Amino acid sequence: MSAASRHTDTPTADAAKVLIRLGLALLMIGLPCAGVLSRGAIYVLLPTGAIVILMGALLDAPNHGARQLRVALLSSAGAAALFLTFWAGLSLLWTPFPAIAGQRFLQTAGTTFLVAIVAAYLPEKTKAFDLYLLPFGLVLTALATLTLALLGLEWFWHGSEFDETLFNRSVITLIVLVWPALGALSLREHWISAAGLALLAAAVALAGSAQIVLAAMGAGAFAFAIAMSEPGRTSRFLAYSLAPLILFAPVIVLLYVVVFRLTGLEAGPGSISMEIWSDLITAQWPRLITGHGFDMANRALNLGYLPAQAPRSLLFVLWYDLGLVGAFAFAVLTARVFLLAGRIPALVAPAVLAGLVAILTLAFLGVATAQIWWVTLVDCAVVAFAILIKGVYRTRRPSAPPSEPVPFEEELDLDRARPSWEI
Repeated sequence: MSAASRHTDTPTADAAKVLIRLGLALLMIGLPCAGVLSRGAIYVLLPTGAIVILMGALLDAPNHGARQLRVALLSSAGAAALFLTFWAGLSLLWTPFPAIAGQRFLQTAGTTFLVAIVAAYLPEKTKAFDLYLLPFGLVLTALATLTLALLGLEWFWHGSEFDETLFNRSVITLIVLVWPALGALSLREHWISAAGLALLAAAVALAGSAQIVLAAMGAGAFAFAIAMSEPGRTSRFLAYSLAPLILFAPVIVLLYVVVFRLTGLEAGPGSISMEIWSDLITAQWPRLITGHGFDMANRALNLGYLPAQAPRSLLFVLWYDLGLVGAFAFAVLTARVFLLAGRIPALVAPAVLAGLVAILTLAFLGVATAQIWWVTLVDCAVVAFAILIKGVYRTRRPSAPPSEPVPFEEELDLDRARPSWEI
């Protein structure tokens, strides 16, 4: 094959490919690596990388993502996300700190919407080279984090909260992004490399005795193992287990406190947090419907309106800020996302389910729930999972004897699965 026949792209298409790959490199390599040295790098790199990707995608196929974005927004998951956003914005009317809460709302909603557009406009087929960007970036991040941790540098370990130190932010970044990276390596059948990356991430968490992070990684690994054989059943189990947990969290807290007081057990840090939440439920029960307003839990903790030992879990923040209406919308969104994850091609479904479980485990255990950098990190994970899902077509096709051609509908699992997970 001649060079001319191999290279038929126009200059516009070449420029689009360069921009898309540059943007992906910023997100998949630059963002996790820069986070080891700087707390603020993530706020610059994610919007920059997203805009560069979007510029390349618009050059390559300007109308490509419009349909996908429209279908996503009109789906049940999209409708739940839009309603949750609407309710959070509406709650600014009764939050005690509307100016600061409004700024945080615009930052969160704006970044998330930008990432949703980027995920929709990504090329339909991920290049094989692009699948390796995130694993490479996480290896560099893990090695840098482990090196700085072993050196014991004060600036790397110093912080007032668990998620405020550079070390723990780097570890959380690893645990959130390792699942799409493992999915990419598994998709290319690099099982040894995938196992090595998982062990490296676990070693970094062990170096700092990050028990919450290890718990999240263990939960994700368990979900990954179960979903390898039954992704659909696993997704349904998770959807129908986590949605009631979100919806009935206050009832569970009240029952826990009643049982704890009846047994007369000594109060630990976790029990004290539960008691504080229980007292807030009984003392401010009318607020269970509307909540106190967006960002109120974070602001109340910082200003001392809430006790220092108050819960920092996503469940508490969700109910305290947005009440029953917001909790119901988030429960529906969680259930729909897990059900959709079970319908994507089985080659990548375990990694997606494991990543969702790890993210929710971290959030439910109170890590970085109210922080903008956490939302930004999750947005980066969304792009990584979109890349992974769109890379399925690179897998090998079923072999068949030359005299018996493979039917078209059996050539690609992605084509057979597309109608169920795109809706």
